[in-house]
Amino acid sequence: MIRPIATFALVAATVLAYFAAGDPSVYGFIPAHATFGSMLTSLFLHASWLHLSCNMVFLAIFGTVVERSVGHLRLLALYGAAGVGGCLMHVLVNPASTSVLVGSSGAVFGLLAVAAVLQPRLLGFVGGVILLNIWCSFNETGSAAGCHLGGFAVGFLFCSGLRTDQDKFCLYIQKSGLVIKSFTLTQEE
Repeated sequence: MIRPIATFALVAATVLAYFAAGDPSVYGFIPAHATFGSMLTSLFLHASWLHLSCNMVFLAIFGTVVERSVGHLRLLALYGAAGVGGCLMHVLVNPASTSVLVGSSGAVFGLLAVAAVLQPRLLGFVGGVILLNIWCSFNETGSAAGCHLGGFAVGFLFCSGLRTDQDKFCLYIQKSGLVIKSFTLTQEE
């Protein structure tokens, strides 16, 4: 069984960044002044201890599920891509915003998407988290729903490239009701 080394390294780096960075607005992501570097640094910054705690609990749980299935490097690639994808979606939703976006929520939502496909019993929980997120965004709680949904979309796209033993992924897709006919997971011989 693969140990979730990358997951816990991300948790440790994020907690360290929270205490070391000081003001998160310095390295946070601002849609009106978007840079690739700020997309990455914003993943490790959080607005409050509660914000950090929630994201790190989800990262530890779902990162472990995903890393054990896809390995260390794919987890890191997914985490970075989902985080950047979340920032890009946030720009599409709020292109002129000068508000600072911080947090690993987009990246964590990418992990949620993959975990739900790998472990279909998690679909109800993941669906509930998405609904709660949408509710929070309509009630002005500071939730960046565009970022979260962008990360989730990247995670779902990542699933299209997954291959697991015996092509179990196809079975997971069918069980979850997410039938995608535009790709195949079997090798032609």
